[in-house]
Amino acid sequence: MKVKAIFVIAVMFVLSLAANSYAQMGGGMNPQERMKRTLEELKTRLTLTDAQFAKADTILQAQTAEMTKIRESSGGDREAMRSAIMDLRAKTDKQIEAILTDEQKVEYKKLQEERAQRMQGMGRG
Repeated sequence: MKVKAIFVIAVMFVLSLAANSYAQMGGGMNPQERMKRTLEELKTRLTLTDAQFAKADTILQAQTAEMTKIRESSGGDREAMRSAIMDLRAKTDKQIEAILTDEQKVEYKKLQEERAQRMQGMGRG
């Protein structure tokens, strides 16, 4: 009976780890779904004009394509991949900022800070 209880606890532990990893990796969203969610968040939080939205869409589509290339060419080198993705995100952030008004830039900075806090939270899990 003890063995069965230990087995059940072990299975529950493994399932909770798997669920946590799944959530941290975007909850099963593919890159296009993540991009769409990001675009909607930008449109809503920054009140983007239609022209800004179209430019942001182009910028984020290019980022998504480049991120896919980075992941595919990393050869399992997680540190190199992480570094390349961080560089890409910094480049994308600058491109997004370039299309924003001064007021929108203030709100965009808040979004970036929130993203950084979420990323830090994931690293602790």
